Amino acid sequence: MDGSVRSADVVIIGAGIVGLTLARELARRGVPRIVVFEAGAPGQQSTGRSTGGIRRQFGSDLEIRLSQAALAFYEPMFADPDFDGRFERDGYLFLAGPEQRDQLLAAWRLQRAAGVPTEWLDRDMLIDRYPFIDLSNISGATWCPEDGFVDPWSIVQWLLRKCRSLGVVIRSQQRVDAIDVVHGRVRAVSAGSDRIDTPIVVNAAGAWAGTVTDLAGVSIPVVPSPRVQLVTDLQQALPPTTPLIADLTNGGYVRAIQGRVLAGASPHPIPIGFEHEPGFDDVEAIAGRVSMRFPGLRDVGLSRVISGLYEVTPDGLPVASFGEHVAGFCTVAGFNGHGIMHSPPLACAMADMIVCGRSERFDIEPFSARRFSDRSATHSRSSSLI
Repeated sequence: MDGSVRSADVVIIGAGIVGLTLARELARRGVPRIVVFEAGAPGQQSTGRSTGGIRRQFGSDLEIRLSQAALAFYEPMFADPDFDGRFERDGYLFLAGPEQRDQLLAAWRLQRAAGVPTEWLDRDMLIDRYPFIDLSNISGATWCPEDGFVDPWSIVQWLLRKCRSLGVVIRSQQRVDAIDVVHGRVRAVSAGSDRIDTPIVVNAAGAWAGTVTDLAGVSIPVVPSPRVQLVTDLQQALPPTTPLIADLTNGGYVRAIQGRVLAGASPHPIPIGFEHEPGFDDVEAIAGRVSMRFPGLRDVGLSRVISGLYEVTPDGLPVASFGEHVAGFCTVAGFNGHGIMHSPPLACAMADMIVCGRSERFDIEPFSARRFSDRSATHSRSSSLI
């Protein structure tokens, strides 16, 4: 296909990790005409601004299984000589105070039962291993050395190469502004003056997924949430091997990266909206939280500020909706900051659903949009501590 294409078997909206993974899987399954629309450049939004974390330390069996399935997806990619990144197993450490201890212990037991090699660390072990942490009010922690990080841009570039080699058409800098629905079925999409007839549209628009569902006359509660991260100057405050350390007592986290420290904090209450230019108060709030736990960072200079958007749902779990409201209109979105580690299994499962109406690789039913029929749901994670 070329730029003159006027019809397609599948149109995908969004060229981040979700859209590109889905496009590649569909092409591998023999779907001949696939067009991916991207309002900007592929991977420049949530995917490109991600820390690239992949962990199995979660407090629910469903999320653990998503991470395990994602790792199985990534293994061939990481082993491919054409992949120019690597998976750095720096580990994740979760710190708990007395109020979080029991729930973190329950999560640790769940992870161990699922085969995750997570360790429980008491205060004495923490003092010995992490002397640079102020352990005031910390009563225990979990640590998994097999958790780690990958460069998101390496994933995007690998997927782009694979998609293009399979004949997928990527249309960058083209925002879809209309989805035609006739008699309850998708008929076409339009981006400016371009119109493409198609029986299937997949909404993989990340933080903009809610606006795309509006175009189809569908309501699915995936909304944008602005987030901020800080990057310090070159420093010696933390060891260069410092893993990602998450403080569950105040939501702060740090990670050593290339001689600097990446720091952030989970906001409360969760902000909703597309505006994500950080202000002085945002920077001060993050710096204050992380420096309480890591005193060595109190006098470290700031190199840059990274801002971006999460795509959040009321229950903290993603959406995988296969034509539930409009025939041919599908959504894979709402990964709540876990797109790199959780989206591949659901993107692959959606490809299966499109091709043959079922997926034996991963069950998408728990991620159905029908679960939001309860109007009392609010935008907060209540099912899991981590």
